[in-house]
Amino acid sequence: VQEKLGIMNNGQVFAVFEYDAQHNDELSLKNGDQVVVLRKGDDNEREWWWSKLGHREGYVPRNLLG
Repeated sequence: VQEKLGIMNNGQVFAVFEYDAQHNDELSLKNGDQVVVLRKGDDNEREWWWSKLGHREGYVPRNLLG
């Protein structure tokens, strides 16, 4: 199911949990934030997706998106 997220709505998904970024290349999320998935994980990294929130881009844990 998660692999299909964002396909129908131009990559737009919503954060369903809060997350505080742990590294400079991650985005902090609040419940309800609208995020655009720009690149899903590959074979080496499936749990993190490169996304855009407002004018910022960074990795977000895919299990926090819905």
